Order: sequence, then C-alpha cells, then structure tokens
Amino acid sequence: MKKYIFILCALVLAISCNDNLFLEEHTYVDDTNSFFQNQSSIEISLASCYSEVQYMTFGNIRGGSEHNWMLMGLGLDTFTSTNGNLQFTNWPTLKDDSGYARHYGEYMYKLVNRANATIDMIDENEDIEYSDDQIKTTLRAEAVFMRAWAYRVIAGMFGAAVYNEHMTQEARYDYEMLPRQEVWEKVAEDFKYAEENLPTTPRMLGTVTKAAAAHYLAETYLALGKFSEAEAAATRVIGGSDGNYHLMTTRFGNRKDEGHDRYGNSLEAPKGAYWDLFRSSATSSGTEAADSNPNDPDNKEAIWVAQIDYAPGVDSWPLGGSGDSWFRMHLPIIESVWAPWIPMGGKNGTRANKDGEKFYIFTADAVCFPEGTDSIDVVGAGKPADDIPEAQGRWLSYNLSTRIDSLACRTQGNGAATSLGFYGVDYITRPYGHPLGSYWDDPNDIRGNEIMIQRDYFTPSGKRWSQVRQQIADRIAAHPGDNAYELTVADTINITPRFWKFSDDKHPFTKDNVNCIYDCDWYMIRIAETYLLRAEAYLAQGNKQKAADDINVIRRRAGAKDCSASDIDIDYILDERARELFAEEHRWITLSRLSCNPNATYVLDCYPTQDAQTSNTFYERTRKYGFGYENEDRGREAYTNPKDGKTYHYPNVAPYNYVLPIPIQIIQSNKDRKIDQNYGY
Repeated sequence: MKKYIFILCALVLAISCNDNLFLEEHTYVDDTNSFFQNQSSIEISLASCYSEVQYMTFGNIRGGSEHNWMLMGLGLDTFTSTNGNLQFTNWPTLKDDSGYARHYGEYMYKLVNRANATIDMIDENEDIEYSDDQIKTTLRAEAVFMRAWAYRVIAGMFGAAVYNEHMTQEARYDYEMLPRQEVWEKVAEDFKYAEENLPTTPRMLGTVTKAAAAHYLAETYLALGKFSEAEAAATRVIGGSDGNYHLMTTRFGNRKDEGHDRYGNSLEAPKGAYWDLFRSSATSSGTEAADSNPNDPDNKEAIWVAQIDYAPGVDSWPLGGSGDSWFRMHLPIIESVWAPWIPMGGKNGTRANKDGEKFYIFTADAVCFPEGTDSIDVVGAGKPADDIPEAQGRWLSYNLSTRIDSLACRTQGNGAATSLGFYGVDYITRPYGHPLGSYWDDPNDIRGNEIMIQRDYFTPSGKRWSQVRQQIADRIAAHPGDNAYELTVADTINITPRFWKFSDDKHPFTKDNVNCIYDCDWYMIRIAETYLLRAEAYLAQGNKQKAADDINVIRRRAGAKDCSASDIDIDYILDERARELFAEEHRWITLSRLSCNPNATYVLDCYPTQDAQTSNTFYERTRKYGFGYENEDRGREAYTNPKDGKTYHYPNVAPYNYVLPIPIQIIQSNKDRKIDQNYGY
C-alpha cells in the first residue's frame, strides 16, 4: 500500500508543476490486448474460469440457497429441498422467467466467454512469452476444457445452446440456437483436444488433466451414441494411460489410523476407504491437517476436485467459492444444510397439554444437553423455557444466532449458520429391506448403512434417536385422547438421517469464533464414476457381463454383494450411480441426456416412451423416486401404496421439465433472430 501512496504523491507533484500536462487529453485503453501481456495474465484468466466452476459448485450456500445444487439433481430422484414450493419441488412454478434458470444460463455463458477470451489471446497475441511451448499448449487445453464443460452443462440443462468459439466483443441480436446434438458434437471435439494436450498430472492443485477430459469425453460420446468410443475413452482413464488413477481400497488421509468410527462401526479396508474419501482437514486428534482428504496425495480416486480455500481467523470469504457472484458465500456450510434439523434444538417448538403443562414435543432429551452441562463448553448453547420442568438444569442445543450440531455437539457456522436445506428422498434414506422400497440392496453396503447414513443418531442428551422415539410413543400412550402429544407429518418431515458424506465428527476450527467448519473440498470427478460410464457403454453395446464386472469393482469396495449380468439395465446403473455418487454426480445432466435422446436406445427397455409431452427417463425416475411432500400436496397427484395402504403423492414434475426453460431474457434480447422456447414453457 505504501508503494501506491508514494506513486500517487509523485504524480500529484508532477502535475502541480506542469499545469499544461494536466490539461492534455490522453486515451487510456482497457481491453483484452492491454491485459493479456504475459503468461501470468493467461493464468489469471484461467483462474477466473476455475472460479466460475467453483462458484457454481459451492455457490451461494449461505442461507441454504439451492442454486448450486441444481446440477447435482435438486428435486429429482435422489434428493430435494426442504422448501416444498421451490421451482424444482413444485414444478408448475418453473417458468421462462425463472431466476434459477437464468442463474445457470448467465454463469455458464460467462464461463464460455472467459474461456474463449483466453483461447483467442493465446492464439492471437504473438507478443506473449511463455516459459516453454508445453505450458502454452497446456494453458490453451485447459481453456478449451472449460469451454467444453460450460457447454456440457448448457446442453444438459437447457438442450439447445448459442454456440461461440470466440470471445464476444460487441453486442449481437441475431444469435442462432444449435440443437443439443450439434452442441454435443462440438463439446466432444473440445474434450478430445483437451485430452490430447493436457498433462497427466495437474499443473497445480485443482486444475484439469487428461483423465478429466477423457472422463467427460466418454460421457459425451454416450450422449452422441458413439458407444465404442465412450468405452475407449473411459478405458484410457481406468487403464492408466491417461494418468495414475484408481479406486481407493486402502485407508488413507487424515484419519486412516482409526479402525472404527465414533459409534464403533468397523472402518476396515476396503470399505473404510469410502469413509476416508469425505474426511475434512480434521485429524484423529481434532487438530487441523494441511488439507482435506479429496486433496490428499495418496488419494488416487480423485480425478478433479473443486477447491474451497478457507483460512479460519484470516479469511471470512473463501477463495474457491466467492467468485464474483451476486451474493457471496460466507462460510463452507455444506455440513449444516445437510445435518438433521429437528433434533438440533428447541426451535422445534413446545406444546401444552390439556392441563396447560408445557413440554418439548420431541422431549427434552432430543433438544437439550444433559443436566450439568457447562454452557461455556458448548459454544452457542441456549437456555430452555423456564416453564418446562423436564428441561431445567440443562442447555438447549439452539439459540437465535447459531445451531448446535446434535451429533458433534458444536455450532454450525460463525454467527451465520443455516438450517437444514436438503432431504434425501425416501429411497435413499430408507435402509435395506424397508417394506416400501429402497435403493439399498445389501445391508453390508457401507454407502447405505449406518456408517455413512446414520439413521439412529445420537441426540444432544446422548440418547439415540430410537430411544427418544420410544419415549415419545410411551408419552402418547400415557395420555390417551390428548392430541397435543401426537406427531404429524409436518412435525417429523425434517427428521432426516445424518449423511456422513457431507459431515465430519471432528472440527478443528474453534479458534477466533469460527466453529464447526466442514472444509472438505468437492469432487468433480472420481474414477468410480468413470467405471459407471464404461458400464453404461457396455450396456449400450449389449455386453451386460462386462457392465456387471465394472459395477462390481465399485460394489466390492463398498462391501456389497456382486450384481449379475441379468441385473443390468439402465435402471440398475442409475440406482448404482445414486448409491455411489449420491449428491456428487451431475444428476440433472445424467437424467437429461438419457431423455428424449434418439441415441440412447438402451434406455427403451425401461422407458420405452421418450418425448417432452408424455414420458421420458427424467420424468419417470423423478415421478417414481422423488419426494412427495406429504404435508403439503399443492395439487400433487395422490396414490395409495398397496404395501401399507397409506396415501402418498407423486412429485408434480412434467415430461418437458427434462430441460430448463430458455431464460426469457435471452429470447427477448435476441431481437433480430427468433429463439424458440423449449416445449412446455
């Protein structure tokens, strides 16, 4: 700062000595040519592209905003929002003026232009000097990858796209929309170029490699119906020719020395390696390690990881997520938006019985720490109501400024915590063998049992949730005819499992009033997904045995029984993707590319109708497995489940929802050429 002050003073003195100099007219140019002067400027431009990806991945999650979770399948067949009147939970409200659709459209086209600017300047500015020819090629390949990634998202979420191969330098009103088949062709060309020219190891932490490009190339070839090419691209990743990546089957990372989780469940390899994948920078002792496990050097499963660089006590604005968003992300609070909400505190409400006596509807055990707990040791703990005798001498795991994690017993966030934001759908949260159906087909599968999805978690009192439920049942039985003790769907809808995929039970950041940060970086690609892409390519070619072989590599690591060739169809692969990649994969793109796509003939055995008017894969999967919001039907179609005789509701999704509406702003601003809106909007 002192240097700039000195320069400013010198400039003022110079001008004061020469009035004529002050009066002279000067032209100052601020454009791409003035900025792109050296290799560093190219790297900065690429950093802005990565920042865009990171923002759309971590996004505006302060307050639990859902924008960034659209890509991962918000409202579809794996998870949904706690807000039952959102555009992806109450689908008829999704219109052409949707802020959610506009958000993705704007940021993806912005990413396209940033990538194109980088490519054009590398190609056109001959004055830029590079440290060597290879780095120039690498930087260009990264920019081409970024353009391909953006158009992959646009084609997957909107279908048609305005395609540009050069940066936009002036206003245009005559853009032409390309159909998604043509967009996929161009995306494939870019990913192919990127694979050929990227290195096998990242240029720096978080940058893309050959394997990342080959992975997305395999996905794009599937969309194009080029199944043998998709198989070959995935094989280059799995076989090692594009880098040293493999499924983790040995323990690794910050807590590899722990043989059991905090509840006594075995973490023996290979299953324990799945648990290791999602550990934060907390070590076994609770101190902070250098980084979270997705970035661990021994983690060979991570092909591409989005970075969220957060320095507690120093940086209240994470570098990896803030970007230039319209509302910055303050803290990495993924854990908070996925943690169970009702047992986290007294906000779940009090009741009064017929005699006027007050009580906590879920009992004091569910909302209070044990009697004698020192509130000083529990940052953020609140005081219970004075007129509830069962809570006296205890502390609430809730107050107005923070929420207490009922499992880690620490606060979520830094005075800006958020409530539960997402539910796993019933097919995810129901355990193996549930009479109403479940995604889980083996009780030993670590991905679906209590190790990763803790359904019977501990409440603040130290009692398990099953014990508290029994207390509630006993209390109801002891007060016949008093409805105050009865639980309704509205009371219990937020009682969800603890997903240890988005959580940790150790939090090192307690200094400087920063508490409970789950600072785990986010997987963009794991090689487990590459296996599933290759399995899909095998299915498309009629080789179900090889598809089963690839899927069993993943299932064996998870401790699940093998599948057989006779099990394999697109539904089984989509189920396995949900089991392995729950809320990680870009589920919207997966289901959309398998819908209304004449190339995806292998889905017809399960979903024979593929159109925007009556039925398609996206629609049928969401309708069957999606969340029904039984406490607020909002016109959702009701049905009676013959297995229990109760009434439930289908999500009110429509077949045309497999793509988003083209934002009305794009249509209206393109005044010299008509852009057709997607059917149904």
